[in-house]
Amino acid sequence: MQSPASTAAVPCRAPRPWAAELRRGLAPWAAVATFLTLLVPLAGKAAFWQGSWAQTEYELHTVTMLLGGPLAAAAGCWQGGREHRRGTAELRASASRSPLAQFLTASLPVAAGPAAGSLAASAAALLASWPYTSAGGPQLSVNLADALCLVALALVGHTAGRAVRWRLAAPLVAVCALVVLGAPSYQEEAQARFLDPALQYGTGDDLPVWWQPYAMTLWICGLAATVVLLCTASRRARRLALLPLAAACAAAVLIVQSGSSMWREDPAARRETCAGTALRICVTAVHRDLLPQVTAALGGIAGRLEEVPNAPARLDDLAGPARPDDRTLPEFFLGQSVVRGRLADPEQFAWEVGTKLAYGSCEIGDGDDRLLRTGSAVQDWLISSSLSERRRAAWEPVSRRQGRAADVARNKKDRAALDRLTAMEPGARRAWLGRYFAAVRGTCHRNEVPAL
Repeated sequence: MQSPASTAAVPCRAPRPWAAELRRGLAPWAAVATFLTLLVPLAGKAAFWQGSWAQTEYELHTVTMLLGGPLAAAAGCWQGGREHRRGTAELRASASRSPLAQFLTASLPVAAGPAAGSLAASAAALLASWPYTSAGGPQLSVNLADALCLVALALVGHTAGRAVRWRLAAPLVAVCALVVLGAPSYQEEAQARFLDPALQYGTGDDLPVWWQPYAMTLWICGLAATVVLLCTASRRARRLALLPLAAACAAAVLIVQSGSSMWREDPAARRETCAGTALRICVTAVHRDLLPQVTAALGGIAGRLEEVPNAPARLDDLAGPARPDDRTLPEFFLGQSVVRGRLADPEQFAWEVGTKLAYGSCEIGDGDDRLLRTGSAVQDWLISSSLSERRRAAWEPVSRRQGRAADVARNKKDRAALDRLTAMEPGARRAWLGRYFAAVRGTCHRNEVPAL
């Protein structure tokens, strides 16, 4: 048995307020609330961002700043008003620690909660998108910058909670944060809108330059540090607020002067992968894994265009055709034509490609019945699928019920034109198709479209 002297010699552990705040304070609840707040809307529209790193980061940044930002500010404000609610403000003022040390001890654990929740939600979203992506990689610096912005918003909210003795201050701070973060996005002409950390440029296809997340972090965190030092530090220490303020101003000048140049086109969006011989099918590296599916869906069209003179020789998904005999593929819309790395409807995709090939550069307008009927026959012959027949079978009864005799008659003429094209000898059909494709390419000489 140990003597009393030996027992008294054992040093006592100093209390760890940070650990207590992280375990039993508001921080764990703030982390869980942020994680669920971000993950629920992301999961609800997962089909629209899974399969593209850029689109995934776009959605992540949007929900993190517009939903996680107000939540972090409200959590910090609620934590900041804790001493007022408990009636311990005078006791805290008499403590031996400096006001700044007390502020950081109480605020940083809670500020770490939303940041941890956002990083966990980002990791879950990136892992959910990873199996369906073809090229590129996640912008981890953007996720880290967003988490640090949440920390800054929580610290600013904490200062507001200590200054305002009102229980409804937290929801009011959340509303104010939402307005401040969301309103600049609607000021399309103001260059200062680029200072908004929630701003999204483009539609999700563009990537930020490497320094943009760091400049934005320096701008937001510099402002937050300035506010914290001015509100909590001693008179002498308040002079140190000039340092983060100067850093924030320097970052602001860089951001405003750069503007939209802080985003660049994804290099994978201009790098192509091709397959096929008679009909060259090319997709960008962003959709590289879709190439086998696209080739399979268009296999029938490619086979029917073999040895046809003047036929389109190339299909790609770039912005526009480089040559008169090139055609663009239908756009790959995540969540619509492409869902989790798969073509949602290969038959419909072939139908849309057949339309682009059949009408070429011609625009159909009033009085183009002959071109419309001939192009429809060429389209149906190219795709050679049951989709055309099913559509015609669905249109005709509806037209009959609605009394649209003209549509019924047009449907019969379209079928007759397709029957005449199908009944041609292979050599004669290739020659006729060669004249047809020569008429609809380039500047579209619709008057030269051969009769069918």
